[in-house]
Amino acid sequence: MNRVTPSATRQQVVSSLQASLARLQATQDQISSGRRLGKPSDSPTDTATAMSLRSESLRNEQLQRAMDDGAGWLASADSALMQSGPLLQRARQLVLAGTNDTNSTDERAAMAAELDQLRSSLLDVANTRYLGRAVFAGTQDTENAYASNGAYLGNTTAVERRITTGPDRLEVSIVGPQAFSTLFADPSDPAGAGILQRLSDALRSGDKTAMEQGLSDLDAASSTLRTSQSIIGSRTTRLESVRSVSETAATRASVQLSTVEGIDLAKALTDLSVQQTAYQAALQATAKVVQPSILDFLR
Repeated sequence: MNRVTPSATRQQVVSSLQASLARLQATQDQISSGRRLGKPSDSPTDTATAMSLRSESLRNEQLQRAMDDGAGWLASADSALMQSGPLLQRARQLVLAGTNDTNSTDERAAMAAELDQLRSSLLDVANTRYLGRAVFAGTQDTENAYASNGAYLGNTTAVERRITTGPDRLEVSIVGPQAFSTLFADPSDPAGAGILQRLSDALRSGDKTAMEQGLSDLDAASSTLRTSQSIIGSRTTRLESVRSVSETAATRASVQLSTVEGIDLAKALTDLSVQQTAYQAALQATAKVVQPSILDFLR
């Protein structure tokens, strides 16, 4: 029969108290941090799950930022196209009035001057910027999409943003020629003039035939502009739909992560109280069999 020595007893008591103290400190740490998993060894399986959920949350955050930026591009384009509609409508009214034979040369000149102002306003709209970049210049790094003479300065590649974890990307801009067609410049015209400039010239010269042809071209340009608005609208709808799904997924991942890593605070507080009571009771019981110096050390 093995003999239990006082030294072995003290060692066993000290080990038991240290284990009890370690459990107490672990519970205190959990309450302080609000997390059940302090290190991988606490639960390798839950730690792996938490890492996967954190990676998913990070991907969702990146997609959300991309979608927020894409929404900004689309909103800027939509706002600009909406401003263009009334300007084109006013231009049409001026030219239509100019076809009336009762107008004098001076009256048509005044109409042409107002049409020139409308053209300048439309150029300003076409040069709308988002975060310092020309909205209708495609991916071209240029201050403006159009020069003052109506020349297009951008390219024909729309800005894209990734809005899902898959390979699909969404075009969040529309290039100038697609939206404003030949309002400002027409490469097929020998003089290179756009519809608005040609109409202004026709008003000044009193060329009724040119005015009537210009009205037809202006109607076509207005139709193209409305089509561009519809395209931007459909892309916005798709983005918002995907964003709603992404936000739901992000919320779900956050809840799951909280479940895996988080603690039941009420239970943890109860455990802490029980462990504190048990530890104090163990200290008092040990005082009867262990030298005070050891107890003082443990305290």
